[in-house]
Amino acid sequence: MGNKTLAIAIVVLSALCCVWAQDKIAFVDSDKILTEFEDAKIARATLNQSVLQWTFELDSLKRAYQTAEDEFKAQQPMLSEEALRARQQELTAMRHQLETFGQDIWGKDGKVDQKHREIFATVIDRINTVIEEIAQQKGISIVLDVATGSFLYADVSLDITPEVIEELNREYAAIASSAKKKVVVFGIAALDEKSQSEELGKRVRRVVLKVVSQFEQELRLELLADHEVEPMLLQYGGSFDRELEEATALEIGRNLDAEFAYMGTVQRQGGDIVVTLKLLKPKEDEVFPPVTDRISEKEEALFEPKVSGLAAKLQAYLIASKE
Repeated sequence: MGNKTLAIAIVVLSALCCVWAQDKIAFVDSDKILTEFEDAKIARATLNQSVLQWTFELDSLKRAYQTAEDEFKAQQPMLSEEALRARQQELTAMRHQLETFGQDIWGKDGKVDQKHREIFATVIDRINTVIEEIAQQKGISIVLDVATGSFLYADVSLDITPEVIEELNREYAAIASSAKKKVVVFGIAALDEKSQSEELGKRVRRVVLKVVSQFEQELRLELLADHEVEPMLLQYGGSFDRELEEATALEIGRNLDAEFAYMGTVQRQGGDIVVTLKLLKPKEDEVFPPVTDRISEKEEALFEPKVSGLAAKLQAYLIASKE
């Protein structure tokens, strides 16, 4: 620490000593609170899923641009002046789209910043409310944050961070002692022969299972195993390879005591792969709006990440239903 910084810190501490004589003071570690608060964990996971989806989209744009540029270089000697100008303009437009997309997402006040504010707004409000409540209960006049890095020393007896975290996670302590919410992932039906031969339904389902499992701990979920689900499917004349009617899926979900159920379809349309996913709440006989994505031939290398991004969109419904 430089002399100037140390001098400033000493002045701050001297000022605090004067305040201390008049008011009761305490401190918290906001970094620790944000790390251990269960709502903050869910918020981070939600934000990460959105960032992951945007990253996949950016990668797709980069791949499309690189392919177009490679094709242009290979064909350049054979192009007329008019065709050359047209292709150059096309590449310039694609490059501009790529740069604009990156700026819109990761630039100042871009979608990442906006999403962060949107997701963490209620988290921060809740933390501030709990800190204020505890301070009032203890007759504390001033609460400081050691995460700002302005402290040289603080008596641990003044730390109310553990109490804040305990209060914030009180509802989760109750949830932890209760039964987990059961989730079933039905089969993703391949609707055409080519999709069936490529086992696209199984590939999509594996990705969905992976995405759902990421939230098992935070949302107290129990992902039902295939051996628990398959006998019930057979009773209804279904299987993991066949498309289910929504009404049938809801009924099977209720019989399995599932809070949530995933289902969907995949098919080849031309050279593209079209994936549609749905989230159901069997006990409430509710079906959320489906999400669909079209994966072009050029994007097939990004099949898994694009399906992950699609499944992540449904997580918003599941997270909103965490209560």
